[in-house]
Amino acid sequence: MSLINQVINQLEQRGAEGIEDLVLVRPASRSVQPRKIYFFMLVLLVLAVVMGALLWKWKQKHTTSEMQKPIPIAQPVAAVPVAPVVVESAVAATVAEAAPVFQLSFELGSVDLPKVPVEAEQPPAVTTKPHRTAPASKPATTASVAHPVDSLPMKQVSPKQQSEAEFRKAVLLMQQGRIGDALAGYQAALNLDAGNDQARQAMVQLLIENKRSADAERVLQEAIRTRPEKVSFAMMEARLQVERGAIGDGVATLEKSLPFAGQQADYQAFLAALLQRQERHKEAVEHYQIALQQLPNNGLWLMGTGISLQALERNAEAKEAFKRALETQTLRPDLQAYVQQKLKGL
Repeated sequence: MSLINQVINQLEQRGAEGIEDLVLVRPASRSVQPRKIYFFMLVLLVLAVVMGALLWKWKQKHTTSEMQKPIPIAQPVAAVPVAPVVVESAVAATVAEAAPVFQLSFELGSVDLPKVPVEAEQPPAVTTKPHRTAPASKPATTASVAHPVDSLPMKQVSPKQQSEAEFRKAVLLMQQGRIGDALAGYQAALNLDAGNDQARQAMVQLLIENKRSADAERVLQEAIRTRPEKVSFAMMEARLQVERGAIGDGVATLEKSLPFAGQQADYQAFLAALLQRQERHKEAVEHYQIALQQLPNNGLWLMGTGISLQALERNAEAKEAFKRALETQTLRPDLQAYVQQKLKGL
């Protein structure tokens, strides 16, 4: 019995231990899955944090690089460029067209008035500087970007340069048929520089073409008053005065500027022709002779000299002057016939 009881006791003990194992082991085996899940979730969380940190760093680096790029400075908007060749040709054409206006062919008596020359002042030639290779530009620094545009040095433009620019714009406006704007542009050029002879000459030309001779005279008178040494403007003024029948005013204009004319042949001959119209033949001969010292073979001036000499009854000298006039072979057919008629009467 004792042995049986011992065996039973042992079985009971083992059963108790099995129960304890069931009680203790099963719960333990159940807790394995939650731990794995917790661990897996922790790993995912760590990975998410790491990826977030890497993404944030990448964004920061990209933003910094964009901010460090130099900001391009806006360049000032320039005026519409005009080809220099076009401007130069237009200016040259304007100056060239001014001459025929004062080279009138009407006669005040038996002798043509001499043609009034217009100074062919050509615009400054456009010189092309040799091309130089620009040095390699240095990388822009933060300091250079930080300078405001207003701090850049501005190129100073003189009134004379501004006047030249206004003149060239006015020439283009005239070429476009915008007469009023062109006249305003010429006046603006003269306001900036009263010595801009090209602008004044072009303005006078345009005024005459538009039948505004009185305004043209006003512009010329202003030039004569401020710059009496520019005798070409006095000759233009005298020509306009003669054209409206005021020969006396033309003589007065030329005599006023005579001290500045010197030995200029055209000026002297023009004054001589007007003096001849006033029958001031002695003075006319004197001025013709000054002109002939410069151009002794000018047939028109020799003819004018002969007319005044004949009026002074200096017939021998008049005959010699007429002969020389024919010998130059520069007279028009009608004037040649006139001189030949004079020779027959001597």
